[in-house]
Amino acid sequence: MSALTIVRDILADDSGITASVAGRIWPVELPQETGLPAIVLHMVDEHDGRHLGGSDRYPLARVIVDCLGDSYADADGLCDAVKAALIDFAGSVGSATVSDVAHDDLDIFDRGQAGDIWRRRLGFRVRYR
Repeated sequence: MSALTIVRDILADDSGITASVAGRIWPVELPQETGLPAIVLHMVDEHDGRHLGGSDRYPLARVIVDCLGDSYADADGLCDAVKAALIDFAGSVGSATVSDVAHDDLDIFDRGQAGDIWRRRLGFRVRYR
């Protein structure tokens, strides 16, 4: 299970987020003609330490969450809910055990690639087994 899937599952299990996005949580890119608000997830990298016996098998992954909305308030409110759901999350998600999810200081706004959608972008670090 990847960190991207873990984050998606955590967000999909949060009733406040699903009430807002109605299942519109996508990996990598927003499909055309998708309604808003929506969430798009991106994997930045994943580091798993090494020791003399091999891999630690306890990776630390960086994930970006884009909250998309028709207005600044929509994108802002959705990402506030995402932060509440993810920060300090610990527990089982599918076959993985998540030790911690932390905000990694990325929190920016823009108007997206075409300039017609408000986007708030958040970064998180996910430690799991």
